[in-house]
Amino acid sequence: MEKFSKRILPFFLFLITLSGCANLGPVYRNVDSIPQKKGLVYIYRPSAFVGGGVSYNVKTGEKVITTLYSGGYYPYFSDPGEVEFWAKTESKSAVTLDVKTGETYYLKGTVGVGFLIGRPHLMFVTPDIAKTEIQRTKLIPEYQERKPRKKIGKNLRR
Repeated sequence: MEKFSKRILPFFLFLITLSGCANLGPVYRNVDSIPQKKGLVYIYRPSAFVGGGVSYNVKTGEKVITTLYSGGYYPYFSDPGEVEFWAKTESKSAVTLDVKTGETYYLKGTVGVGFLIGRPHLMFVTPDIAKTEIQRTKLIPEYQERKPRKKIGKNLRR
């Protein structure tokens, strides 16, 4: 039994590591221009081993903006005004920002220790901090809503 455990444990750790991998795009690049009557919020998460396999959706209201992966960033063009950004796994993290037209903000995501899964933590950081951390991130593709799965055997009933 002990030999089995020594062989199977590394395999499961490898699978867990792969499950958090995302197909990220090119390395960070500044947005060329902000559209009129919009503010820019860079949503990013520095790469980290702890919690690296955990990803979570970042939302405003009930709208998913992006799925935040370890080592990823996403430029979000927001309408001006007060906006609440939030994420939830076991627990919820929420921050509010008064977005100004033409301004740039940096929303940093991390993962803390949770009971069953890592807990998201969102915070706004200064440009000085963000510009050093975001340089090592890659673009997260635009969020795609998943289609509901078809039930297997649905058409087999007589």
